[in-house]
Amino acid sequence: MSTRVPAGARALAIAVGAALVLESPRPASGAPATSDDPFSIVHEEQVVTGASKRPQPLSETPSAVTIITAQEIQAHGYHTLGDALRWVRGLFVTYDRSYTYVGVRGLLRPGDYNNKVLLTIDGLAVNGDAYDDATFGTELGLDMEMVERIEVVRGPGSALYGSNAVLAVVNVVMRPPSREPGLTASGHAGGQGEARAFASLSSSHAGGVAFLVGASWLGTRGADLYFPEYDSPLTQSGRAVDVDGQRATNFLGTAEWSGWHLIAKFNERMKRSPTGAFGTKFGDPRNRDYDSHNLVELSRSHRMASNLDLNFRTYWNGTRYLGYFVYGTDSASVVNVDRGDGDLFGGELRSCWSPGTHDVVTLGTEVRYHPRITFENYDQKPYALYLNTTSRRGVQAVYVQDEHRVANAATLTGGARVDRYPGFDPVVSPRIDLVYHSSPTTHWKLLTGSAFRAPSPSETDYYFEGGPPKVVLKPERVTTIEGAVSRTNGAIATSLSAYETRARDVIDLILVDAMGHTQFQNRAHTRSHGIEAEIEATRRPGVRGRFSLSWQETIDQDTRAELTNSPRWNLQLSLTHAPLDRALSVGVGLRYLSPRLTLTGSRTVGALVADGRVARRLNPDLELGLDFRNLFDSRYGDPGSREHQQDQIPQDPRTLFASFTYHPGSRQ
Repeated sequence: MSTRVPAGARALAIAVGAALVLESPRPASGAPATSDDPFSIVHEEQVVTGASKRPQPLSETPSAVTIITAQEIQAHGYHTLGDALRWVRGLFVTYDRSYTYVGVRGLLRPGDYNNKVLLTIDGLAVNGDAYDDATFGTELGLDMEMVERIEVVRGPGSALYGSNAVLAVVNVVMRPPSREPGLTASGHAGGQGEARAFASLSSSHAGGVAFLVGASWLGTRGADLYFPEYDSPLTQSGRAVDVDGQRATNFLGTAEWSGWHLIAKFNERMKRSPTGAFGTKFGDPRNRDYDSHNLVELSRSHRMASNLDLNFRTYWNGTRYLGYFVYGTDSASVVNVDRGDGDLFGGELRSCWSPGTHDVVTLGTEVRYHPRITFENYDQKPYALYLNTTSRRGVQAVYVQDEHRVANAATLTGGARVDRYPGFDPVVSPRIDLVYHSSPTTHWKLLTGSAFRAPSPSETDYYFEGGPPKVVLKPERVTTIEGAVSRTNGAIATSLSAYETRARDVIDLILVDAMGHTQFQNRAHTRSHGIEAEIEATRRPGVRGRFSLSWQETIDQDTRAELTNSPRWNLQLSLTHAPLDRALSVGVGLRYLSPRLTLTGSRTVGALVADGRVARRLNPDLELGLDFRNLFDSRYGDPGSREHQQDQIPQDPRTLFASFTYHPGSRQ
């Protein structure tokens, strides 16, 4: 049961509370120290590149940002990007036994394939070409040993990035070859028959070519699961045995020379589907998905003058999806094949120019061309074709942003991007943000902006003849206003933020008839508001504790109903003890996600889960560890989607892994 408070009263209460909790009792003013170089980075530990497409100190970014460092990734033993994002305030992660999904501030709609979050690698958008999907699990094929840091930039980011940057931008910064040159090997083995091996090699020489290459292999049997919805003698009494496994291979390489940067990434993952999704034959090991997310990018940064930087990139993204779905009985089964492939060629030219001491102007243009987006669906034997469509589209965009220093203690950031898509009018995405430093340790931010998501090719082109009539989809539009304040007092850093997000023309997967047909429609108008608080204590490098609490309420404005899969409360406690001068390292976390509404109107149980890793260096080159997931063996599920017969999808029980890291000549 919830109590509604007028928006004005909420804003006033939040502002007063923030002032009382975080502001210093003595008046002070001032901004962080600046240099005569307009592009210089203030010498503080955390630097962000994803908020404004250029390096900035965390306190200066016109966004609410969380940074996950390589040290935290290693200390806690995060296996995937989704593992790491579980510990970011305001974010929650769900898993349907095939794919990993990330919700932001209470929003994660059934069937949206993570397309309201933009995933970037070193600033390059890598959402899939056919489904606009951001991938965060093993399907992404990104080895965490290759990651330098993860930047979670909350709020609308379309003013710089365009479509999909609706709720957040997750920017993954890859490890430079110069950080730890040499050979690295790591891996783990343990629960659910899982085994993984990784190796990388890097080299860096002054004035020469620096390179880093890494590859990995993963195999797992998966969990044996019980689904009461299939508890019948005809469906193995609801038990899915040996049908949850996966295999994955990944490769990533980077090279740097004379201001040029080359990155190439390739992967393939096979995942069996144990849930009987889309009405498939339950418990059949032939139900499986194959995914590849590949890219090649060449970029260059060049300082033309003391106040002018030019940045150029050209790239190819290629995504491949192939699904096998088995229908019928043991004696008369049919294998249906579903395919969705896409290729994208693009280029971006961006300049950062400082016309004076008070402004930094970012001006850019981007062109994306999809020469081939293909969807195909057919039965193998006997052959029957249901869908075969190929389309192409091009997108052009220009953007501008001005960071204007209003006074020594305040910076006003304003900008907009115009995206031109085929099929609808150009979309304008504006933003205006104010960052104010009331003291050298206290920073206030007022953030406003608009974002959009263009309909994905899968939503517009994936259509069966004889199904519901096609509808013309419009872009989703989202507007957010947020106030945030942060303060550092010695080893203690605190932050508090409040936000309100309104979304219109949200594209939802709707059940349209009694025969089970579904269709994407611009249906929902949602409103979300919430509060996020965090306190972090750092004793010394590598020793840190962090506690975050998030409360939110998200409703359908047309029906006034609560949205499904939208947790009201989200709490995270993370403790890291990994000093460089100690052989023992410990990273543990405890998180709680409140009950969520499912599609049938029931609720999941509140989930209290503990994850972590304990490791010990046997010598300077070798570290052994014990990784654990769901240490308390909490039994809970995530809400199912339209394709599932299950109301809830059970999550993994307690799982243990033995892990190792070998790095000859490590400086640790």
